[in-house]
Amino acid sequence: MRVNVVNGFSDHPEGGNPAGVVYLSEELCAKEKGQQPESGDKKPECLTDIQMQKVASELHFSETAFITRLNDRSFAIRYFTPAAEVPLCGHATIASFSYLYQKGVIDDGVYELVTMEAQLTVEVSEGIIWMEMDAPELQQKLEPEMVRRICAAYELDTEALDETLEVRIVKSGLRDIHVCVRSREDLLRAVQHEEEICRISEELDVVGVHMSCLNLQNTEQITAYCSNYAPLYEIPEECATGTSNGGLTYYLYQKGIIQVDQVNCFLQGEHMNRPSKVYTKVRMEEGRPTVWVGGCGVICREGMDLKA
Repeated sequence: MRVNVVNGFSDHPEGGNPAGVVYLSEELCAKEKGQQPESGDKKPECLTDIQMQKVASELHFSETAFITRLNDRSFAIRYFTPAAEVPLCGHATIASFSYLYQKGVIDDGVYELVTMEAQLTVEVSEGIIWMEMDAPELQQKLEPEMVRRICAAYELDTEALDETLEVRIVKSGLRDIHVCVRSREDLLRAVQHEEEICRISEELDVVGVHMSCLNLQNTEQITAYCSNYAPLYEIPEECATGTSNGGLTYYLYQKGIIQVDQVNCFLQGEHMNRPSKVYTKVRMEEGRPTVWVGGCGVICREGMDLKA
């Protein structure tokens, strides 16, 4: 099997979030199964769930994307962490469509993305990939005792929290705990106790914690600085997270901090020395706000042979 490594949310190999990208073309599927490529809408079943999980576990990136072309304008993608399948991944989607664009499979235009739980729109414009996020939701505010547990799990005092942005769960494809702190220094000095965050994530049925700090001066044209943690899924920290920053965008929009059609930039990954820029915007469509996440990708390794 030919596996590629593409860094999402970056235009250079030293930045962005690496994802495994496997393009399950008809020809590849037929080769894997010893079949002839089929015509029409029927596609050969080329990899089982167990095989995809095995590939993702061996690569050990935070996510590996498996792409199937449905027609000229529609692609299905399944996403696997080293531990389990997840319904959506922002950086792996950006990486996947960047790979398809750079290999000439797609051009500028509008495409349909079919995931486990939704059908979303992807727009490609001069190599920039914009993806529509699943309908975002502000979910429950967390109780004070749970907030104290979360702060203690990062060795932060509750006084480090931005009191204008309560700790709560936001869903944008995935459910995350959003923790907003007062300063960039607080963000960078957070030290995660993984076992406790795993326990909390299981209790609240979330993927993990998205920690952020608003950049009110908008220096460097950065809206906020962010760190993302998902140890329950064997991702201690992630340097670029589209779904979580989509959720943060919706949260800030509901608070009146972000406006419709404003392009926002979230800088993530400083903890990991892999700074990544995630762009977002809110559009108003048929009277309801939709969240879009954008970025580009760079192919770092191509055509690695790996047995499924």
